[in-house]
Amino acid sequence: MLLERACHCLSKTPICCCVTGCWLLAAGLLIPSVTCADVLTDSYTAFTQTLGKVLFQPITDSVGSELQSIHIEYHNQPVSFQYQLWRLRPNSVCQPLKYSVLKYSACSEAASQFFRETCQTLQQQPNRSPNYPNYKRLYCNAAASYQPVIAKVRRSAPVGENAEQRQKCSMLTLKAARTRKNIDIYNRDKACGEDS
Repeated sequence: MLLERACHCLSKTPICCCVTGCWLLAAGLLIPSVTCADVLTDSYTAFTQTLGKVLFQPITDSVGSELQSIHIEYHNQPVSFQYQLWRLRPNSVCQPLKYSVLKYSACSEAASQFFRETCQTLQQQPNRSPNYPNYKRLYCNAAASYQPVIAKVRRSAPVGENAEQRQKCSMLTLKAARTRKNIDIYNRDKACGEDS
């Protein structure tokens, strides 16, 4: 009875933690347990880590020292970027799409528009949240400095007969200058319309 009052049993396990140490209750016998010390150490470690996060998270957030990754969908376009110390990491913008020039271009243009629109919204609607100035600085600096990659694919204009003739002349001129063979010089003169 005295032993029961001195011990605090954890959940439904037969482990008791007493004032004098940890004991395992097995078949009516009290046996010292090493695992109980591990449980206490793990619990204490978890408690101090959680306490540290709670106490220092506001400081970490205000400084922005941790790398933050953002993944959003803006006008049906996935956009991703990272920032640290409240500064955009330009090379991180649309990083997963860099393998495809057209997709990367669409993403980077959407990201640029997102930065501009977010900056304008933050300027027009200020609030009192502690990180408001940091977010405003992040997005407005990104809007001012980020240059999107612009790639467009379109059909080329039909090449005219004169353009084809000039291109052939240029190619044969290079070949004649390189080889200095009479046949190459003759072909150049014929294509270029020269009699020299």
